[in-house]
Amino acid sequence: MRRSLATRLVGTLLLAFALISLLILFQNFWSLRQQQSGQSQAAQLGGLLAQTLAELDDETSARKALQGFMGEYARLRGEMNAAVGPVSVQLLRADGQAVFHSGPQQADPAWPAGLSRQVQDGRALMVYIATGPRWTLQVLEPLPGDALLLRWLLEQIGPSLLMALPLLALPIWLAVRSGLRPLRDFTARVGALDTRRDLQALDLDLRYAELQPLARVMDELLARLRERLAHERAFVHDAAHELRTPLAALGAQAHLLLHSPDEPGRRAAAQALQQDLQRTAHLSQQLLDLAALDPAQGDAAAESLELTELCGLVLRQAYPQARQRGVQLSLEGPDQLRWQGDRRALHSLLQNLVDNALRYGARAVELQLHDAPTGPLLAVRDDGPGIAAEHQALMFERFWRGSQCEEPGTGLGLAIVRQAAERLGAGLRCGPGLQGRGIGFELSLPQRRL
Repeated sequence: MRRSLATRLVGTLLLAFALISLLILFQNFWSLRQQQSGQSQAAQLGGLLAQTLAELDDETSARKALQGFMGEYARLRGEMNAAVGPVSVQLLRADGQAVFHSGPQQADPAWPAGLSRQVQDGRALMVYIATGPRWTLQVLEPLPGDALLLRWLLEQIGPSLLMALPLLALPIWLAVRSGLRPLRDFTARVGALDTRRDLQALDLDLRYAELQPLARVMDELLARLRERLAHERAFVHDAAHELRTPLAALGAQAHLLLHSPDEPGRRAAAQALQQDLQRTAHLSQQLLDLAALDPAQGDAAAESLELTELCGLVLRQAYPQARQRGVQLSLEGPDQLRWQGDRRALHSLLQNLVDNALRYGARAVELQLHDAPTGPLLAVRDDGPGIAAEHQALMFERFWRGSQCEEPGTGLGLAIVRQAAERLGAGLRCGPGLQGRGIGFELSLPQRRL
């Protein structure tokens, strides 16, 4: 069975009503207990009887007066459903001889005169004793126990509370149902979205301050989805455009290779075909790298890496191209430096930085590695033409290439570098190049214990 927010809210409010009811019962119970000590019927009855008896001299008159009064008093208590037992009254002469006795209890001779609370045979009594020249009057009022007092309170207050319960529960239910209606409308609106086409902001007024952040967050999420879809559409469009150019060149060179009438023409066509194949393969590999580094693919399992060895591997792989272009490669760093992270992402990042430096006019490329308290620091620096400051904000965009660049390329290298840095959780920034020329890319890896 699914849990319901509405049911939980109503249940919580009804529980609060039950706790308030218990508090009311306890307050009334405590108040009655206090009244038993301060407003005793024994004292009131005893004071009234003492005034009456003070005017009587003979025992017969006193006995008849008490019999008549207590009979009427017992009738009144019966009408009031007093369930704690009868009030006991005892009249004694000055010499201690009993003149009148009513009720089951009798006062202990050791009890003091005046009003006091006593216990007799396990029952609590409120005792009033008045002494005079002729008579000693004793009034014993049985006090109700806690269970009897609570039962009486439930009989008096319980029906009112039960009558109030449905009158309270219905408004609570209506209020909760009305309050959750904007949330139900919001759910229906989100459920009806066609994420393939309709990603416009919902612009819903959820009326309540507690629900408005939900609509705002959903609109922000839809905005990010729109931006991502637009980015992906642009990427697909640019990738198709970039692939179309080498594919067209491949088709043209293949045609020349098949139809060239002389051997030198076929050799030139074959060489151009091979170059275009390499360019197409490079572009395809970079597209695959971008797809593999996409955050939607999830994080790869971290593995223990020897960073000096990995940097050396990247330079060895770049050596044939560097030798062909006359570029000097160097590595500066410790003999060993271990780190834990995504090997593929770090290798792709370093490879593209070195490849970028080789392609765009550098005569020297240096890969630097340092150990720092905050984590390993990597840098790839060159002495090439560098990148103008006004273009550095754009250089990590996909398919972006400088307007003065004549070297064939795809414009994906630095986009791969940025995405790999994000996957590694590393900081990436531009820095100085070599000998006051070129550019450097500095990478700060997060500290991770092995």
